[in-house]
Amino acid sequence: MNQNTYRKSSRDYTVELWRFIFCMVVLGFHFFIKTKYSYFRAGYLGVEFFFVLSGYGIYSYYVKQMQGKRFGDRLYALGTYIGKRLIRLYPLYLLSLLCMLIFRVVSEQWNLSKIWAYITKGWAEFLMLQCGPLGNAVLISAHWYVAAFFWGSVILICVLMLTGRVGGYVICPLGSVLIYRYYFHLIGKIDVIYSYHAVVRAVAGLALGIFIGFVAQFLWEVSFDKEQGQAWKKGMRYALYLLANLLLAGVVIYTNFGRRSKIDFLVIAVYAVAVLVLFTVRIPLGEKKKALFARLSGVTYPIYLFQMPIIELIFWLLAMISK
Repeated sequence: MNQNTYRKSSRDYTVELWRFIFCMVVLGFHFFIKTKYSYFRAGYLGVEFFFVLSGYGIYSYYVKQMQGKRFGDRLYALGTYIGKRLIRLYPLYLLSLLCMLIFRVVSEQWNLSKIWAYITKGWAEFLMLQCGPLGNAVLISAHWYVAAFFWGSVILICVLMLTGRVGGYVICPLGSVLIYRYYFHLIGKIDVIYSYHAVVRAVAGLALGIFIGFVAQFLWEVSFDKEQGQAWKKGMRYALYLLANLLLAGVVIYTNFGRRSKIDFLVIAVYAVAVLVLFTVRIPLGEKKKALFARLSGVTYPIYLFQMPIIELIFWLLAMISK
């Protein structure tokens, strides 16, 4: 497999399955936090997995659309990236907010004055600007992820556009480590979702994913993209593949009983190792598995967006029934 083939095969379906699993972990966190049961107490860590994978997606976009191109072409690719992200993210994002607004009006019997009071305080959320000085009241706190991802990805695609491989190999990992170090010493956890901290957290995870992309391609070229010793390399690839999946399974188990602590940063390191391995060894799957895992991955964004309105509706209905 040459370099161009590696770039074209940027999607790994095992990783797509894990995207769905960690989406369920986040869903469990948001659901059970409203109950007396303490399941998925560290489920918020699933968001970090999303950031790392999304960072790899930014890397893939860079090598396909920007690397080796003239500055004008890279600038055009930047605009295309922003446009595609908005088309992908915003319609469902807006719909979920409208659903939650309708639910609030019905469940809390908001009148026109209350609706207007919210709009004047929370309008920034509708423009994905809640993670900054304009942010105030929010309808769905979990949507910090969407806003933070969007603005963090714009920042980092600009970095890659201007600095290229230096940005991927040096600036991204250095920035990621410094951010994680900052929160490690400041609060001893990574679960920060307010103000500019949300975007900074996103930048750390996205930058880590970008670095993983560059390193995974390099490791493939020097380790597995050769004809010699194919039988030995195949065995090594499957052993590493098993190890990476076991590491991620261990994180899922940990999220069921963990808590906010400095272990958050160890989990992020496990994510980095596991994702790097999976994108380096690239174990092929059957067509049926690929189709299934792709479908599961495809529903993660709608699930994430609409989980809070649905959870709120479930508990409201249960409260109504119990009266």
